[in-house]
Amino acid sequence: MEVAPGRVVTLEYTVRLATGDTIDSTGGCGPLSILYGAGQLFAPLETRLAGMRAGETRELRIPADEAWGEPLPGLVRTMPRDRLPPDLELEVGRQYVLRTDEGRALRFRVRALGPETVEADFNAPGAGQELHATVTVVAVRMPTPEEERRGRV
Repeated sequence: MEVAPGRVVTLEYTVRLATGDTIDSTGGCGPLSILYGAGQLFAPLETRLAGMRAGETRELRIPADEAWGEPLPGLVRTMPRDRLPPDLELEVGRQYVLRTDEGRALRFRVRALGPETVEADFNAPGAGQELHATVTVVAVRMPTPEEERRGRV
C-alpha cells in the first residue's frame, strides 16, 4: 500500500537546514503516525511523501521559498541595549528567546553589538535556506473508523 490521502502513514524523519543543523527529527521519540492529507505534518514535506511505500527511504529537498522563505531585511533591527534584560550576556551569532509581558516568545539572533545598541535579526533561523529531509515510511494502512471520524491519528 502506498502513501495517499486518507491513509495512516507511520514514518521516521530528520530535517536539516542546508547548513547541516537539525531542525526536527523523530530520532528521540520514535516513529510518528499521521493521517496523510490532514495537515498534521509540515505541508511541503507531506506532499513529497505521496506514492512512497512501507520500507522506502527518500532524501528530499525543500527549497527555501517553500520553507521559511527568504530573509526579510525589515526583520533586522537595531535597538538600544537597555531594552533587553541587563543580566543578559549577548554574543554575536547566538540565538536568544525572550518573553514579552504578554508571554509571546521573541526569537532573534545577534548580528552586531555596539556600546549602546544591538543589531538583532528576527528572521527565522532557516530563512533563505533549503531544507534537506531523510524520510523512511515505516508503515501505511487504512484508518480505523475512529481515526477517520476524527480526521487524525
